[in-house]
Parts: sequence; C-alpha cells; structure tokens
Amino acid sequence: MLVGFACNSETNSNSSIVTETNIKPMTYLDSISDVIVKEPNNSNNYYRRALFLYNEREYDQALADIERAINIDDSKAEYFYLEGNIYYNDNAYENAFKSYQTAVELDNEHIEAILRLSTLELALENYQLALDMVNKALKVDPNYAEGYYLKGFIYLDGGDTVKSISSFRTAVEVDPDHYNSYIMLGKLYASEKHEYAGDYYDNALRIRPNSIEALYNKGIYLQSIEEYDEAYLLYDQIIELDSASYFAYYNRGYMMLISDSSYSGAIKEFEKSLKFYPYYTQAFYNIGLCYENQGNYEKAEEYYRKALEIDPQFDLAAHGISRLLE
Repeated sequence: MLVGFACNSETNSNSSIVTETNIKPMTYLDSISDVIVKEPNNSNNYYRRALFLYNEREYDQALADIERAINIDDSKAEYFYLEGNIYYNDNAYENAFKSYQTAVELDNEHIEAILRLSTLELALENYQLALDMVNKALKVDPNYAEGYYLKGFIYLDGGDTVKSISSFRTAVEVDPDHYNSYIMLGKLYASEKHEYAGDYYDNALRIRPNSIEALYNKGIYLQSIEEYDEAYLLYDQIIELDSASYFAYYNRGYMMLISDSSYSGAIKEFEKSLKFYPYYTQAFYNIGLCYENQGNYEKAEEYYRKALEIDPQFDLAAHGISRLLE
C-alpha cells in the first residue's frame, strides 16, 4: 500500500504526493470493460460482462452486451440461454421463449434452457407441453432434482395431487437437500392436516435453520392442528430473526383470539402487526372482534370502520357493524 509522507521546506513543491485517497481499486466490471477495449471482437468478454450485469439486475445493459456477443458468435447455446434469462427477468416472456428455443436448438441437452421452456409452457397452462419438456430434461439427467420439482408443479396445477406429491418426493430422493421440495411436500400434507407435514418442514429447517418461510409454514400447520404453544414458539423465533414480521404478530394474536385465552393480549399483538403493515384490514377487523367479545361495542365499531376505510368491500367488517346495530 502506498502511503503519503509529509514534505519539509526543502522538498520540491511541485512533487506529487501519493496518498490512500488517490487510490481507486479497479472493480470487476472495470476489469472486464478494460479487456473488451483491448479485445473488441472477443464474444466471451461481452458474455462475461453481460452475466455480471445480469446478476446485478442491470437488464438493459446486460441485454446490450449479450446481443453484441451473439452478433460476434451465434453458435453458443449459453449466450442465448443468458439472453433468455435477461428477457425472462425483465418480464419479456415471448422473447425469452425464443431465446431458450435457440439455446436448445444449439444444444439439445441444455437442461436449464429446457426447464425454462417448460416453466413458460406451464404459465400458459400448456400442461402436456410443459411435461414433455421436463421429461426431455430428465432423459438427459435422471437425477436432476429441479426437473422433478417442476414436474410436481405441473401435476399440481393440472389437478393431480397424487402425482405432484410423487414428483416432489422423487426430487428429495435424488437430492436430500432440495429445500423447495420439502416446503411443497409440507404444504400439501398440511392441507390435509397430516403429521407428515411437520416432518417435511423439519427437513426444510435442517437445510435452512433460519428460514422464515419454513418456520411460518410449520407454524400455520401447528395452528391448524391446534398445537398453539408450539406454533407460538415458532412465531417467537421468526420475530427474533426479523422484528418487522407483521404476520408473526398477527398469528400470535389470532391464536389468542380463537382460543379465548386473552382478548387484551390479542389486541396488543394485532396492534404490533399494524405497526409494520398499517393496511392490514384483517388485523383491524380482529381488533374489533376482540372488543366486541369484551362488550366494548364503541371500540369494536371504530375498528370495523377502520377496516372498511381501507377496503370498502370487506364484508366481515360490514357484518360486524350490522351485528352491533341489531
């Protein structure tokens, strides 16, 4: 590191002093750009910069660079795959589809591009085409967990829960650390209040111990089977991870409300929720319901009306006011 030294009166006054503030480190982007200036016809340099910009979510600049790379060399599937991803993340799905198609034409074993095509077909509810694409990817690699994961969604959206569960299970068989599949299995079993739901959420938490998503979903499941104390502990854990998690406060209040354990405590929890999400109509309504159950009809009406101010079509609040006026 270069460090500046003080100059005495005999030193040449025109000499340059190099200090730490003069030094600006070259960024990764600067280094790639410098190489591009020196090698303007090297497509890979434009690809590298496009990939960096894409990861930085600078989609317009990334697209300009990947198009330069393709203009120099249009034979590389990876270039078109990146172009597709840029379009996809910029919500230009028709262009993304074309780019992914070209990537697959150049490399018919490009699994990621094939699965992206499947995802787009799924969004259009073309279930058979989406399934065909997934099966094509799984022929290339039968142990590709993401393929089975996507297959699970195709079956789920198509209404076949049994095959959906089977696909998600296969995903965790080939990859025991496939977090997203455990989450989906947990949700599917939780919808039936099946004990397996807890096991699948526990596996998700094994992989990501501080996952608010997994903690929240397990909490909802425990609520559904009336294991309120355990659910409460999970919501405490969520709040420790993120004190602004309004839904955790809300659910703590909701459990107090439905179990008649403490209307005053429930009100406090709902108020905490509103601190972080002031437009939560259900929280306003539930505060009103707590007051109504306490016999404080004036406060109940106040909160029902607050809910209706946010959402005039919120029927529960309107019905609450009607009850009070009977």
